[in-house]
Amino acid sequence: QFSHVIDTLGTQNSVWKHTGWKEIKELSRKLERLPQLRKLVRDLGRGSRGRGPKRLANAEEYMSGNPEGLITSNLVIEETAGVFRSGEIMNMLPSEASLLAAGRGNGILKQLWHSKRMERSLLSYERVGWMDDEDSNVLERMEIRPSGVQGPIILCLDTSASMAGDREKVAKALVLECVRGAKQQQRKCYLIAFSGKDEVKELELSSDVDSMKGLLEFLGGGFDGGTDINEPISRSISLLRDESEEWSNADILIVTDSEIPALRKDLREEIHKEVENRLLQIHGLVVGPRRTSNLTDLCTEPLHIFNDWDVFKFDDAY
Repeated sequence: QFSHVIDTLGTQNSVWKHTGWKEIKELSRKLERLPQLRKLVRDLGRGSRGRGPKRLANAEEYMSGNPEGLITSNLVIEETAGVFRSGEIMNMLPSEASLLAAGRGNGILKQLWHSKRMERSLLSYERVGWMDDEDSNVLERMEIRPSGVQGPIILCLDTSASMAGDREKVAKALVLECVRGAKQQQRKCYLIAFSGKDEVKELELSSDVDSMKGLLEFLGGGFDGGTDINEPISRSISLLRDESEEWSNADILIVTDSEIPALRKDLREEIHKEVENRLLQIHGLVVGPRRTSNLTDLCTEPLHIFNDWDVFKFDDAY
């Protein structure tokens, strides 16, 4: 259960005495009914999703038109995954080979073996491998698979007054999902919460004690102020260009009600360089009824629209 995962994030009980714990418990229950947000976080982040040490992770299956991932296929034979029924002679179990050999002197056993082959019911080894860079869909089901390394996420979160209420709850739920994803997928996530000019707070989201204290303070606070997109984009560019290169392969996710001003011309040029040179992807999640051109022009990918408002049982009409 998701709630159990959240319960295991902290390492010191004193952290959970913060008032933000109430928000954690409420949001974790809502996230159980918000697969849209969970899938959005899972799919973000560029980088090799291919070979690494095997670990428990979300399974993937082929789905045309989806982002590239890593899927199992019998076209690439690397390992034996189990036993299944087939009509393939090369992969049949020794017991089936013994039945075939016995059939040389027994017509009934020979007919039985051929019947099983025709019906594709021979017990066989399931020989499969992993195919990289295939269009894939991330599933809820978990499996043991090579641990691909997805790139980090830079989360630019609008905390202006227009985001108060149920929009604020959606935003906080997404932040909580990023913490869970960072722990489960072993990836980095950086929060840039912004409102008016020079009103920016930054926090690297992880499950260590110091980060959790900052997270609880954020979840326990309210949203207020104006909206200035320039500073969070400027700080995102600085992260991408940081000498440590920890964030050089990150994607940017902007969460807003879309009521944002246009980006400054110099920042538009700088972010365009990052898109061209690093293949940077900029995603936008809209948590309001408006769709402004300022956000659409900034994002490189189609906007994600949040529609699961019934989960929050709010009174406003959307």
